Amino acid sequence: MPVAIPHFDAQNQVQGLPPICLGKDLKLEIRPATVADVHGMSALINHYASSNVMLARGPQYLYQHIQDYMVVTAPARDKDHEVVVACGALHVLWSDLAEIRSIAVHAGCQGQNWGKKIVQALVERCRALQIPRVFVFTLEMEFFRKCGFTEFNREELPPIVWVECSKCPKFYRCDEVGMIKFL
Repeated sequence: MPVAIPHFDAQNQVQGLPPICLGKDLKLEIRPATVADVHGMSALINHYASSNVMLARGPQYLYQHIQDYMVVTAPARDKDHEVVVACGALHVLWSDLAEIRSIAVHAGCQGQNWGKKIVQALVERCRALQIPRVFVFTLEMEFFRKCGFTEFNREELPPIVWVECSKCPKFYRCDEVGMIKFL
């Protein structure tokens, strides 16, 4: 899970993320993302990408991969609309391999296990699709260890992974660690 140090403005709001309204009776749920969530997902992901803890994702990428994503939304402080407070994706690469991507949790919701819950939902999706292995490239090894992933030698991955990686801006100087979970 991204661990970025948020910056606060004069009203003690996280800069770059919309203020949210979380009451004790509020029941948040994980659900498949819709196109209406794209700009909120992009804002949340890119908030952390600006701190170099994850890859940026623009609207075009998110629209093209919308079926990969799951989200959690909460009411905005003005209660006029919903704000994406957590998201993540499961990208199927082959019949036996999928990748978890873009796990992000709004600073106002961290510490409530939403990152872990999103990962669990994506792993369950992987099981439902009968995919026996799921991996992640991450800077947050401890978080993924707690989710049941173990480190592995990235070079053991099939060529399809490297086709995807070649599109990444970190390709020539990747600092992420590969972690895998066998289902």
